Amino acid sequence: MSGLLDKATAAKDAKPAKSEKVDSSPASPQESSPVSSEQTFFQQASNIGLALGAMGFLGMWFLDNYWLEDITGPIPFGLVALALLGGSFYLVWDSVDREKTIVLAVAYLLMTSVPYLAGLELGQDSIGIAELQIDEDSNEFTFVVRGSFSEATSTIEVDGENVWSGTQSLSADMVRFKAPLSEVFQGNSQNNRLATVLSYTLTVESDTGTVETVEITPSLLNREVTHSGARITLVTETTTDGDSTTTSEAGLQIESIMGMFGDSETAINNGDHSMSNINNYLPISSDYTIQLKVMKDSSQKWQSPVISVDGTSAEWVSEVSGPQVGFSDRWLAIPGTGFDPNTGTVEILERNDFFDDDGCYTFQVIVTNEYYGGSTAVHMSSSSWELNWENPGVNDNMPTC
Repeated sequence: MSGLLDKATAAKDAKPAKSEKVDSSPASPQESSPVSSEQTFFQQASNIGLALGAMGFLGMWFLDNYWLEDITGPIPFGLVALALLGGSFYLVWDSVDREKTIVLAVAYLLMTSVPYLAGLELGQDSIGIAELQIDEDSNEFTFVVRGSFSEATSTIEVDGENVWSGTQSLSADMVRFKAPLSEVFQGNSQNNRLATVLSYTLTVESDTGTVETVEITPSLLNREVTHSGARITLVTETTTDGDSTTTSEAGLQIESIMGMFGDSETAINNGDHSMSNINNYLPISSDYTIQLKVMKDSSQKWQSPVISVDGTSAEWVSEVSGPQVGFSDRWLAIPGTGFDPNTGTVEILERNDFFDDDGCYTFQVIVTNEYYGGSTAVHMSSSSWELNWENPGVNDNMPTC
């Protein structure tokens, strides 16, 4: 009896327990692994907006660097940096569904103000020197000084010797200085190979003690024509009378070159000049006049109209074409007395207007330099060739003489 009871008790104890319910549903969003908010922001934000922001932020550190403002022209450099940050803010703000507006605004205000305020503190005495140029009308060398100070003293030296100085007060953080060319110009700054022969330097000192020195652009002070030359091209005319054809000399096309080049450059055979390949040639931008004369022995046979040059722009009045313009930074065609009979457009010095007999003809180029108002100096060169035209069409190789 007790055995049956023990079996019944064991069977009851062996009955399986009620199974627990297992939740196999996915975890709720709140229970998912956290995602970095910083990563989410940069993933959502416009890459272009972020790049513009970085450029604007870097640019804010250079607000006191005046040469950057010179690059941007009439738009102050600070406005360029602010425009970059403004464009960046809009693109980023729009790309994150315009959320977190206040946070973004604060962040961009910090990006704008921190470099700017630091720049004001660190660069308050910096000096900007810009717009160095020659005013041909007023015969002055001018330049602009910028900075956050009250007064500036400028000094120009040539090879270490003081030739001009002036002091002026700044208005709206800038002032334009004007120095007379009569005091500044002491001769060409370079030679024809661009080597410095006279060093022109400009030094500006603020009333707070800051000093800035720059080299004046050498090309601005290359103002004197020291070399010139001529070359001639024979122009022939062919006429037909029945079965007979005759070639005769109609005249010469004449060209001249002015500026700086080697002392050894000279006239060569066939009416040419060794400067025809423009080797080691440096044109001059200044005020001067040009006139060409044709000489035989000591007798003048013809002279051209006067050609006036302003910078490198040349003007003259031709007796056959009227007012004309050209450029003096290359071989310049000299006005003539007629036209090439083969083209009808190119001006030539006609034979009958200068030629009287075979012989040696000299072509003089006369340049009158005007360094500044009231100061002139004359430069002259001569190029000579044999013209043997008594027998038409024969011996037209025009050797030097």
